[in-house]
Amino acid sequence: MLREWTGSYWVWQTLRELGLVIQLGHCPREPCYLPKAPYANDFMIIDSNGIHSIALQFCGCETANSHLHQLLCYCLFPAITDKPKTAATFSILEEFHILSVESKISAHH
Repeated sequence: MLREWTGSYWVWQTLRELGLVIQLGHCPREPCYLPKAPYANDFMIIDSNGIHSIALQFCGCETANSHLHQLLCYCLFPAITDKPKTAATFSILEEFHILSVESKISAHH
């Protein structure tokens, strides 16, 4: 969640509401002519600075990799492999790994 200035006060906005669209399967600024939205057209990314609602599009080109592979190439680990709607960044997974090994902290805490 980020803040956006309305002219007189700040309001909370998600990255999706601010217009962020992540296109997987192509180089940056390279358009995909057959983009596919995720299941239910909603995607959540878990990172160290919060849980973010974003607009994400998979590549639907003929030579495109699987959705799972596209997410992993973007350093996102999906919560499920079939019709993913949520993913964690590799950096938050590494942070959790370090915390769980060194301090024996559980996922609940």
